[in-house]
Amino acid sequence: MPDFRQQNEFFERLHNIAEMLDALQVLPGALFMIKDVDSRYVYMSRELTEAIHQPANQRVVGKTDFDIFPRIVAERFRDNDLLVLRDGRTLENELQAVMYFDAPAMWCFSSKTPLRNQEGKIIGLVTTNRLYRDVMGDDDELTKLLPAVDRMTKHYEQKITVDDLAERCGISSSYFMKIFRERLGTTARQFLEHVRMHHAMHDLKHTSDSIASIAHRSGFYDHSSFVKRFKRHAGITPLNYRRDYRQQISTRRPNALPSL
Repeated sequence: MPDFRQQNEFFERLHNIAEMLDALQVLPGALFMIKDVDSRYVYMSRELTEAIHQPANQRVVGKTDFDIFPRIVAERFRDNDLLVLRDGRTLENELQAVMYFDAPAMWCFSSKTPLRNQEGKIIGLVTTNRLYRDVMGDDDELTKLLPAVDRMTKHYEQKITVDDLAERCGISSSYFMKIFRERLGTTARQFLEHVRMHHAMHDLKHTSDSIASIAHRSGFYDHSSFVKRFKRHAGITPLNYRRDYRQQISTRRPNALPSL
């Protein structure tokens, strides 16, 4: 068994860990960040700050993903964070389509590792990212899909057709449907419905708006069709989904981690 005592003693003597992290920023492709147990940024490399289109003079420390990315993207990042922070899991090389509010989307491989204090308690996590093109080289097919993924993620409430998505990607509708299913493991229609359902479920839990207005706001323009598809997706009706969630909240003990 390796003896880490000398290593641990060295790091305990470091006066400022940030100095060491700053020194690592000269490495090519240094796309890394550290979050605390509440999923708030406590450190982000300069190269990652630039990659996610944050101004150099804008402070990222103290923010969450919800301050930087569209909600569905931030929700997915938060869910992955909780797998690490609550379950102690290490996530390796997950392919992510990263979308921003105004800037183009990009593909990257993301890995997350828990960080523990001297007592072994998880106090945060470190995330490293590698741009897809840096790992796999140019992948024209996967890159072509980004405008479609970006549009469905940001403008899910609008009427979106396969022809529209294919045109944005600069390819024919038949080729678009083929590579979307092959590369992402689902159809564009299924992907769009998943995005819309995600937003509908969020609003059912966190607002008191009518089911009809939530359906319309989420991109479902036929109320009865929405209820049927929601039940197929979640196993229960929207009304029962909301009631079950509120019942759980009223009886649930306080979580170790607050909901963001």
